[in-house]
Amino acid sequence: MDLPEQLKAFIAEQLPGAENLAVTNLARMSGGASRETWTFDVSWRENGRAIDRGCVLRRDPESSLLEAGITTDRSFEFRTVKALEDLPIPLPRMYWLDAEGKALGRPSLVMERMPGQASPPAFPPGMDAAFREKIATQFIDILSQVHRADWKARGLSFLGVPAAGKDAALRQVRLWEQVYERRRPEANPILGAAFGWLTAHAPESDRVTLVHGDFRTGNYLYDEAGGITAMLDWELAHLGDPMEDLGWASMKFWSGAGLAGGLIEAEDLFHRYESASGVPVDRERIFFYQVLGNVKMAVIALAGVRAFCERGGADLVLGLIGFLVPRLCEDLADQIGL
Repeated sequence: MDLPEQLKAFIAEQLPGAENLAVTNLARMSGGASRETWTFDVSWRENGRAIDRGCVLRRDPESSLLEAGITTDRSFEFRTVKALEDLPIPLPRMYWLDAEGKALGRPSLVMERMPGQASPPAFPPGMDAAFREKIATQFIDILSQVHRADWKARGLSFLGVPAAGKDAALRQVRLWEQVYERRRPEANPILGAAFGWLTAHAPESDRVTLVHGDFRTGNYLYDEAGGITAMLDWELAHLGDPMEDLGWASMKFWSGAGLAGGLIEAEDLFHRYESASGVPVDRERIFFYQVLGNVKMAVIALAGVRAFCERGGADLVLGLIGFLVPRLCEDLADQIGL
């Protein structure tokens, strides 16, 4: 079966009472180098009522920037977002999960299609200041809500609970070193030195929270009024140090015109996070996670090059992302004093 037929059969299994089920307007969205993203509409009749839903399918691609089973898992993403649905965070509802890809060919989830447009990785300098301020305020409020979530009560321990001390930091270092060793096209001496630096400088964390793992401009939808309508891309969510999300969000790599995410100055971000969350910001830990962020991004880029080579150039994006590595390694060399 082709994908539309697979989708219809899969959804029919989830809705045994549905009549006249139809899947229409299936279209693949641009991007999706780490996950295939498709939009579609589904309609059916149930108990005499007509029901229509706009949906998004997120499916593991044949080859990806992120290695399925090590860095990402569709069931983890699905369960994490479902556990947060009643929080004051704009989230899509998770509808159905094909964890092993038995119905849709590859591990997949189907979720609500949310309104709004995708943000760029960093808003441009000419963006209206009042509009930027609206986005920044919500961005910080959402992050503080993520970190305040009671992960124990919400059943999120399946994400892996770090031990006290340095374990939260070292888990992430080991994870990305494992991906690097498995997916690098060749050894990179700067990354090798950076992993050594990260291991030697792993900070202790005073608390464990839910960490989004990719919390930045570029991973939310927003509307014309400046409202964030959905926080997306939870595939790297885990339990760890909340300073990790702040370090990632304020990385030079994601900054535009010297502003974190093209929104506000990094120090302003930290002060406003402290006010919103009541949690002190540790600049030394943030610097550690900014170094880790550059390493992580470089490893993702190298994994993309490896995937591009293995697939014979089937997806040009995977190859082009390799051009980011020199820039990231230059930043790393400055950060760790090479």
